[in-house]
Amino acid sequence: MVVSGRALIAFALGIVFYTAFKGAYYFLANRLQELGLLITFILFAYSALVASLNVKDKNLNWSTWIFFTLALVGYTFVLPGYQFSSHVGVSMLPSIMASREFLIVFIAPSLYFLYRIGFSAEKIIDIVMLVLALIVFSYIFHYFRIDLVAAYNSPDPTISGMTTHDEARGYRLKPPLVAVYMTSIIAAYKLVTSKETLSKLFWALAFFATLYVWYLVQARAPTAMLIIGVLFYHFWFARKPRLGLLFLSLCVIIPAYILAVEQYFAVMKTADDGVRYKAYMIAINTFMDYPFFGFGQQSAATVTEQEIFWYKFYSSDLGLIGIAFKYGAVGAFLYVFLLITALVKAVKTNWLFLQYRGHSNIFLVASIAKLSTDLFNTLLGVPYVYIEGLTHGAIIIALSAIYKIEFSQNRTDVKR
Repeated sequence: MVVSGRALIAFALGIVFYTAFKGAYYFLANRLQELGLLITFILFAYSALVASLNVKDKNLNWSTWIFFTLALVGYTFVLPGYQFSSHVGVSMLPSIMASREFLIVFIAPSLYFLYRIGFSAEKIIDIVMLVLALIVFSYIFHYFRIDLVAAYNSPDPTISGMTTHDEARGYRLKPPLVAVYMTSIIAAYKLVTSKETLSKLFWALAFFATLYVWYLVQARAPTAMLIIGVLFYHFWFARKPRLGLLFLSLCVIIPAYILAVEQYFAVMKTADDGVRYKAYMIAINTFMDYPFFGFGQQSAATVTEQEIFWYKFYSSDLGLIGIAFKYGAVGAFLYVFLLITALVKAVKTNWLFLQYRGHSNIFLVASIAKLSTDLFNTLLGVPYVYIEGLTHGAIIIALSAIYKIEFSQNRTDVKR
């Protein structure tokens, strides 16, 4: 039996998405993530080479995709390691390796070049949505396979990091939040719109699986963000005329957001004995000392932030302030800029779908809901510096470029 090249590419993309969205997080100490990164490089090298040799259109923008990606990786992958090394006086290589999740951004040019050499955009989206649903199913399997108490108390930080515990909710396995969030919206839509019986059955199971996961993890804030994100989409982004409601709402949202930030820090002074507030102050003071490029990326193989600053200091828990601490003002600005860019591109691409296909793209709809809530929640969480968020953002950037070309071709065909 001969396996086609398209089938191999689809399988490779499935592995990349499965590992990047934390499907392999719960076994083999997440070592399969490295396999996903390796396959990403292979796809990138193959697609970039084939596109450069075979696509003669002037709008390929080969150099732009290559050098922008390399510059982004250089800033996020190499520079933070150098910064930490120079400030602490340790080897920079472990810190660089600690930032290896940023290498997943190579999937963006890979998807774009694969499309330009003939791989279908719809096929890419179908693979992503299928993988997200499968990750939800696999999470439920691992939830009952893993001894949560033993894992939480494991001396291996990779294993103990998979679980969390509090008195109210007990021991829980940390969920793949991007997959659960996106599948909740996608499965509900597919359940209603799918015409084939097997497809409808699959998405029905996926939808009820997401409900069960939300019940298991009892994550109140992410659940609220899911509901708010869907409302944001329908009130502000579903149609172009509704964008005016967004600008009108900002007159209320911006002052309310500033007030909420002030109240948040006031509460943090006394909450949990002021632990979070003290961590914020450490991050802010350190940022003032290293304002442009930050303190850099730590590595457990050399010296950790806890050994340098305070045993309860974790910059990853401090949202955008943690980004400023680690990557400086440049990094904080770049994070917000790229997040807004991804949201704008997702919204505009979905409007193109409405214009030329007569319906929204459910993957983009779910993405708009996710991106919009993440933008408003940057003070507390910055998911787009981790592999799940990086992969999601990279897919959005690639799809926006792909569909811009595809729909421009439709306009040309109409004129003819």
